[in-house]
Amino acid sequence: MRETILTALIVVLSVSGGLCQPLLEIPDNRFEFGLVPQNSTVAHYFWFKSVGTDTLRITEIKTGCVCALMPLEREWIAPGDSMKVGIYWDVERRVGKIGRYPYIFTNAGPDPYRLFLTGTAAADMTISNPVSVRPFKLELPKLADRSIDSLAFVFHSDLSGDVALTNVSFPVEECEIVLPDTLKAQSDNWGYIKVKKKFLYTEFKRSITLQFSDAKQTTITLPIRRKFY
Repeated sequence: MRETILTALIVVLSVSGGLCQPLLEIPDNRFEFGLVPQNSTVAHYFWFKSVGTDTLRITEIKTGCVCALMPLEREWIAPGDSMKVGIYWDVERRVGKIGRYPYIFTNAGPDPYRLFLTGTAAADMTISNPVSVRPFKLELPKLADRSIDSLAFVFHSDLSGDVALTNVSFPVEECEIVLPDTLKAQSDNWGYIKVKKKFLYTEFKRSITLQFSDAKQTTITLPIRRKFY
C-alpha cells in the first residue's frame, strides 16, 4: 500500500513538473515617438513580465541594424516578476515615417515576441507642427575646459487655446527635468533639464516623449545626450 501511494505521488509530481511553462507578457509592446529630429538617437523602455509557471529566459533580442539593446539587468525573469528592457534607436538621416520592430526570442517557444517602435523623422521640427521646441536636441556635453550640466528649452505654441503637456516616456534616471503642465496659447513656455550630481561623470543617451492635448494629439520626442569631448 505504501509503495502504491509513493508511486502515485511520484506520478503527480512528474505531471505537475511537466506543466511548468515559461511565458512572456509585454503589456505595452508598441510605442509612438511622434516627431523625432533627424540624425538623433532616441530611447524607450518596455516592461517584460514573466506570467508563466517556470522561469522565463531571454535567449536573444534581434533589434535590426539601427537599433541597439541597452544592457539587460539579467537574462532570466522569475514567474510573476518583471524587468525593464531598453532599446536605443539611431534615426540617422531618415526623413518621414519610420519604424523598427525588434524580435524577442525566449524559452517560451520557437515563435518570437515583437516590439513596435514608430515615429516621423524631420529635418525641421517646426514644419506642420502647432507646437515647436528649441533646442530640439538636449545636448549636455562635458568639455575639457567646461561642462554644460543644465539647459533651458522653450516650447512655442501656435494654438488658439491652452493645451496640457504629458510626459509619456519613462523617467530619465540621470536628469532632473522640469516641464510646464500647460502650454499657454500663442506664447513661449519654458522647460529645464539638469544632470543629477551622481551622473556628472557618466555619458548617456536618453530621450523624453511629450504629448499635447490638441486635436491632433501632437507628440514629439526630444533626444538627451551627455557626451565627453
